[in-house]
Amino acid sequence: MKWLNRIISLFLVGLSIIICLASVRLGIGEFGNPGPGLLPFLTSSLLFFLCMTVFIMDFIRPDEGEERGPLLAVGTLKKPFVLVVLLFGFTFLLNIFGYLITTFFLMFFMFFMLDPKRWRLHIVVGAVVASLSFFFFKWFQVQLPTGIFHIGGY
Repeated sequence: MKWLNRIISLFLVGLSIIICLASVRLGIGEFGNPGPGLLPFLTSSLLFFLCMTVFIMDFIRPDEGEERGPLLAVGTLKKPFVLVVLLFGFTFLLNIFGYLITTFFLMFFMFFMLDPKRWRLHIVVGAVVASLSFFFFKWFQVQLPTGIFHIGGY
């Protein structure tokens, strides 16, 4: 699997360089007056450094020994498929149930997929993540959908 990490890392490094150059052409702006290319420049720079770290660490780490099996087995695609279904459900249910309730259930089920035995902890973590993100968005005066229960509106 190391060869796959190296190929993906190099592809993303190339993509980040292209995005970085395009964002410089858009204009990064100045310190007090950011331009439209600043955010793409920062995110592509972060992507570049993270992918280079993965690429370099792949050469430094010793081989793990055995390969884990086929890359596209049914068992390896189960969690990504469930995650995609959860995200589609989130987008469809967001306006119906509102931000707080939908985000809570999304977080709960995402954490539940990782470790089903600790579901009580996942309820608390889901509530904390939904609440903190809600207050963060309200602090920046972002209007979030309140849903049929009108939870979270002013």
